[in-house]
Amino acid sequence: MTSAYPSVFTLPRVPLPSDGVYTDTLLEQRDTEDRLGDVLADTAPALVPREPATAGGTTVLRKAEHGIFLHSTFYRLPSPYVALDASRPWLMYWTVHSLDLLGIGLDPGTTERAVQTLLKFESPTGGFGGGPGNTHLAHLLPNYAAVCSLAIVGSERSGWPQLVRARQGIYDFFMRMKRPDGGFHVCDGGEIDVRGTYCLLVVATLLDLLTPELLLGVDRALASCQTYEGGFAASAFAFGLDTADADAPRAALAEAHGGYTSCALNSHFLLSSITPPNSPLSSLPSDYPRPIDAESALRWSVMMQGEAGEVGGFRGRTNKLVDGCYGWWVGGGVPVVEELARRQRDKHEPESRIAVLDDDGDGEWTDEPGMQALFNRVALQEYVLLAAQREAGPEPAGGLRDKPGKRPDLYHTCNNLSGLSVAQHQMRHDAAAVQAARDAFDTTAGLPPVKPTTAEGGWSSEEERQRVRREVYANVLGWVEDKSNELVVGGQESRVGVTTPVFNVSQGRLRPFIKYFYGQK
Repeated sequence: MTSAYPSVFTLPRVPLPSDGVYTDTLLEQRDTEDRLGDVLADTAPALVPREPATAGGTTVLRKAEHGIFLHSTFYRLPSPYVALDASRPWLMYWTVHSLDLLGIGLDPGTTERAVQTLLKFESPTGGFGGGPGNTHLAHLLPNYAAVCSLAIVGSERSGWPQLVRARQGIYDFFMRMKRPDGGFHVCDGGEIDVRGTYCLLVVATLLDLLTPELLLGVDRALASCQTYEGGFAASAFAFGLDTADADAPRAALAEAHGGYTSCALNSHFLLSSITPPNSPLSSLPSDYPRPIDAESALRWSVMMQGEAGEVGGFRGRTNKLVDGCYGWWVGGGVPVVEELARRQRDKHEPESRIAVLDDDGDGEWTDEPGMQALFNRVALQEYVLLAAQREAGPEPAGGLRDKPGKRPDLYHTCNNLSGLSVAQHQMRHDAAAVQAARDAFDTTAGLPPVKPTTAEGGWSSEEERQRVRREVYANVLGWVEDKSNELVVGGQESRVGVTTPVFNVSQGRLRPFIKYFYGQK
């Protein structure tokens, strides 16, 4: 297994090539490489299965210390967090999702308090804001954080029924944010970028809010953000007199970025999971969604993983520094873009097979099925355990960080753990699981449809709406773990839970949540 994913302790550590011109960027790169080199020299390796170079490795994920760090944030935060006062749903999400991945539960009183806190963020004009609804504007990004947090800490008894009553208000807020070109403002008068599109589509998918008027043009706006590198920029610029025209030529704004690429790829996955196979929808264009270059996006994604001298972490942009959060934003997007590329390729293409050296000491080559992941799963785990985790000492040192020299915080703790989960657990979108969910879907069950803003904004018929609901529901449940390919660095003590690609919510939370909102047993 691990022969396909070598440890950074077995790979040559070569400095990132330069043109000899010393810029701030190059100096920061050299400083980062030096710091990471010190980590590899001074820290015991984490045990990698069947890897002699890490034999006797003692570094593990110190779950108890991270749990202490996370629990300390529930009722009181350090003063610098005042800058995130408008991101309170995110603080909740980063905390409860991290605890979920660590397998640390909350007592009933704390769970209910979390639910009631989240519900206070609902805006009287619809949707959720970054803080109490009477003082904060509704914003697309906190909608994702609030809804996903309620999927984790809520239940059929508390939190979820209130979301049912909020559905129409959330939908109306989404439609107010929509632009004629298919993009979305993140709030009234706010910026337009693919983060908002992603957060909106996740919420609309999970709460059963999808309509043609919400979806039309979104695919074109997303596709226009892809850059020549293959990744995606935040937004796109339209040329011409009418910049709101969806058909106007558009160019991506700025360079490809890991966070925006993740949001764009996940959004495209959700859009491409709406139309049933060989069954076009009369309410959407026949070519919906407009295709992206999935192969180029896949190439860009895997090229963002750092070398051994960078301990195998991911960077968010070309020639930038590695950062632990991109283990999720880029590494977590690899199974998604692999699925998108598969959908675009000939479905009858024969299964890939490659020759892999089975490092069992006999020096023979064996023919094995093609590599199950296109990034180095071992190296990413080593980055989290060795570089993102602070050095062990007599005092608790919980929380995960960007890189050595940085302080741990909730954001990096959550995204490092999510990236660690993706590296440990081989997730794939399984056609058999999708079909099983389709077959079991009860079209007579579910919540009432939301009311479109115009008479023409809904599905052409109830039969079409039910076909969409069934397809969307089945594709959400299509993500399965290949347990035979589980690969944990640092021993079982370092194992974290399984997070679901696209949504970044554990499967044990996602399944009952979507079943509740789609009325399925």
